[in-house]
Order: sequence, then structure tokens, then C-alpha cells
Amino acid sequence: MAVGGVIITVCPADKRAVELTLTKFTELQVFGSDERGNILAKITSRDERSIKELIKTIEDLHAVSMVNLAYLNHQDTQPFNK
Repeated sequence: MAVGGVIITVCPADKRAVELTLTKFTELQVFGSDERGNILAKITSRDERSIKELIKTIEDLHAVSMVNLAYLNHQDTQPFNK
């Protein structure tokens, strides 16, 4: 499983509409936003590639200026063998 934190920057006037659009992505959870148009969210997915694909999808939204990856953590779910 991979977990990434992102900051999504939008025009402040479009922030609420973008937040509503983001609720359609089941692997994304919005944690908050500020008056300058920055939205803080977490993406949980099966791997880094899926996170990158979702970031690209979000970047392509009309009102989104940019998406910055703040952190990425990948946990291998394979059992540990001695």
C-alpha cells in the first residue's frame, strides 16, 4: 500500500467546487484548506504508480493550478520470511 500527502492549489474562488469534485475520488481524503486556495489531502492507493496517475487526473481539473506531493510512503505488504 502507498500513502501520499498532497497540496492542491486552486484559485480561492474555485476552492469549494474543487473540494466537492475531490470527494468523488474514493482514494483521496481532504483534511483541510486555507483562504489562499491550498487544499491538503491524503491519497491511499495500492502503489506509487496509482498515486501518480491520480495526481495527474487532479492536475487536469479545470480549476487546479498545481498539485504538489508533500510526502510518499510505501509499505510492502508481502509477509516477512526468514
